Amino acid sequence: MRTPPLILIVDDNPANVEIFQMRLAANNYEIITATDGEMGLATAREKQPDLILLDIMMPKMNGIEVCRRIKEDPSLPFMPIIIVTAKADSKDIVAGLEAGADEYLTKPVDQAALVARVKSMLRIKTLHDTVLEQSAQLKVQLETATMIQSLFWPTLPDLKAGGHIWAVSVPAAYVGGDLYDVIPLPDGSLLAYVADVSDKGVPAALIMAALSTKIRSETQNESEVDKLLETVNNSLHSLTSEEGFFATIVLSRYWPRSGKMQLTLGGHLQPLWIVESGIGNLPQLKGISLGITPNVHYEKKEILLSPGESVLFFTDGVVEAENENNELFGNDRLIGYIKEAKGPPWGKGLLDLISQWRGAASANDDLTLLEIWRD
Repeated sequence: MRTPPLILIVDDNPANVEIFQMRLAANNYEIITATDGEMGLATAREKQPDLILLDIMMPKMNGIEVCRRIKEDPSLPFMPIIIVTAKADSKDIVAGLEAGADEYLTKPVDQAALVARVKSMLRIKTLHDTVLEQSAQLKVQLETATMIQSLFWPTLPDLKAGGHIWAVSVPAAYVGGDLYDVIPLPDGSLLAYVADVSDKGVPAALIMAALSTKIRSETQNESEVDKLLETVNNSLHSLTSEEGFFATIVLSRYWPRSGKMQLTLGGHLQPLWIVESGIGNLPQLKGISLGITPNVHYEKKEILLSPGESVLFFTDGVVEAENENNELFGNDRLIGYIKEAKGPPWGKGLLDLISQWRGAASANDDLTLLEIWRD
């Protein structure tokens, strides 16, 4: 808002304009005027005043129509409008408010009420502009956070012996709480995992960053997946238990040359083992989410990935994706896609299918996929 505020008076009666102008100028406001509705609308669009005093009964275009056009124009900033009417009929006032007016005065206008209403509307204008400015600043900060979070996504290694790995994470907002990582180990194997921090947005993203850092640091000391998860769980519990955050995770260690894969799970959805005949019988894994309680034991199971087979890791943002009718994508659609589509790989096609199925609906949850397969 300007200093001093700029007020547009729109009235076809010169006497009324003079009275308003004198009274408001005495309170150090800058004043501009228009003598009919069309001129008032043009002036409002050109000058974009901080407040408009708008008479209802005017030639060429009445004040209600002027008000409606101003409020419906998305290119214009918020400009409080006080309608001024000589009519005592409440229908006139209601019509003005329904057209978007923010306040009203009736003639003859009480001068103290005039100044009070103007000050009140300008306070609202100031608050509105402040919120917009803060929103713009927050958007810049979130866009920066999005860029920073993208730095956590690893460069996927080129696996040997016909092995492949692919992953993607799509946050529901600027930043999210989903996480994946691939960590090469000295013996030629690699750790790969998908995790999902409770909640969404900035708090979840910060926990995600802490979890990623902790897993990478502990991997230097412990590569056994079950023991690694026990250590990370204790650390996350110490960090987030009082705030109530937790994370689900499925963690694997994979040897590309042999196809051997060890798996452990903490409260997460079971990955899909996709074999020639459809969905393979993956050993059931037990283990509660990370951060809920300390000193938890996690199971470790082992499978052998044969050529033509795949293991698909995913977060609940896959099965809980919603379309425009608030329908969930669900497990049945997921399994149906796997059975009907040709692969490997299956992950990229699944991501496209979810995007098409969602349509114009906004993402309701973070979504992450990671797939390991052999030719």
